[in-house]
Formats: sequence, structure tokens, C-alpha cells
Amino acid sequence: MDLPQLYAKYNELQKTDNMFVLDNFLDVSQWQMEEETAFDIGCGDGKFLIEHLVPKLPNFGKFVACDCSEKMIEFARKKYYMPRVDFVKFDVSSDEIPEEFENSFNHIYSFYALHWVRKQRKAFKNIFNMLKPGGDILLCFIAKSTIYDIYESLSKYQQWQQYSVKEYISPYHHLQDPESHLEKLLKKIGFEIKVCKLVRRSFLFPNMEVFTNTITAVNPVIPKLPPDEVKTYLQDFMAEVKSHKKVIFENLNNNNDNDTVREFHKIFVVVAKKPLDV
Repeated sequence: MDLPQLYAKYNELQKTDNMFVLDNFLDVSQWQMEEETAFDIGCGDGKFLIEHLVPKLPNFGKFVACDCSEKMIEFARKKYYMPRVDFVKFDVSSDEIPEEFENSFNHIYSFYALHWVRKQRKAFKNIFNMLKPGGDILLCFIAKSTIYDIYESLSKYQQWQQYSVKEYISPYHHLQDPESHLEKLLKKIGFEIKVCKLVRRSFLFPNMEVFTNTITAVNPVIPKLPPDEVKTYLQDFMAEVKSHKKVIFENLNNNNDNDTVREFHKIFVVVAKKPLDV
């Protein structure tokens, strides 16, 4: 995800799911006092963190927000600067974490980011090590999505075979029981689990333009394409979308550009704690 300007305009799906999680699960993650420290994994353009998460939290001592994309971090620093919030480039699945991150945070959050991470066990181990004893996590990320099916279908087209999508599909998309898989992983690392559940979600895009721009903003293949092939790729993408049984179109005005598009997906919601005696 490396198109911060476009993502900033077309992220209503992500925002809707993230707000659902905040409204229903933020209270499970408890702050014991003010001036505690927090960390946000995959902050993207910074908007959700600054405009929606931070206002719901008590006064904090330090808040570090990271993303793998340098462009996203630069955008966040310029657009959403806030005292005591530090935007940094960092990959949570790195082999090593900075010394200043170890046992440093009371709360770690991540919204719509961890499905991009291939090394899940390493990422969760790093998250565990970044928490202070007694610290907790609140996470939301995609487990299964019809959009992943479209990515995989397109990768079989001769013209697009060279653009691998395997590393961009959620590691849980093809698992029969992703919930049990993740629970076992978290427990093995040492987390005390409060919530680990799959939630079925859907989103209604008001028209084809919004749907296309939303997909373009997060599509991992498009930045790799020659500019003169982007239009063809998107046409093929939309053809696959329209043939998918789990995507619902409704024509309101007998005008294809005004079709509403309903997409279905499942997200993980995780609330867990690092034991005090670690």
C-alpha cells in the first residue's frame, strides 16, 4: 500500500470496520492510569489514529506509530503531526526490534494492517516482546475477503502472471479454521487471550468509481504496472468482480456507473494480554 494521497480519500471501508472494533472492543483494552505508552502498527496515512483512536484514549505519555511504507510515514508526519506522537518506519515482522521498543508499551494497537504480514509468528512474537508485563493488544485485520479471490483469479491471466500476489493474500484466507489457528499461535507465544474471533462484515460502495478507487488505493499490483497497462488491468479486475458470486451489484438508474457494490469479508478481532509475571 504505497499511494497515500489516494488512500486518504478512499478508505471508508477500512474506517467503517475500524470504528466497529473501537466502538465494541476498545473498553476491553483497559488503561490503568494516564501517561501510559502506546504503539500503533500499520498506521498508514495517520488519519484514523489521530482523528479516531487518540480522541478515545486517556492522556498518554508516548505514542509511537509505524508503517512499512516510507511514503505513508512522510504523509502522516506532514498531515497529522501531533505532540507526543512519533511516526516511524518499522516492519513489525523484522528479525530484530529496536532496543527502545523492548518491554516499552502498555498498549499496542493495529487496524487493517497485519493481514499484509507474511511472517505472522515473528510479528506476534515481536509484539509480545514490545509490551510491558501486563500490557495488552487490540488488533483488527482481514482473515478472508472476496477481493483476495479476485487477485488470485487475475494472477492466472497470461498478461498478469508475472505479478505474484501470493504474498499479498491474508495468511488466513485459505484456512479451514483460522480462528483456532490464531488462538494456538497466540497462546504458544504466551498471550492471555480475552477475545479472538472472526467477524463477518460487508461494505456497500455507493458507485463504481468509489469501488474502483478504493481497490486501486490498496492494490499491490498496480504500483508495479507500466502506466499504459493500468487501465487494462482494472478492466480485467472489474470483469472478475462482476462474475464473482459473493459480490452483489444493484443498478439504481440503469447506468452501470451508478451500480452500488456490496463486498463481503471476515475480519479478526483480537484482544490479548502479556502476563504480569513475564
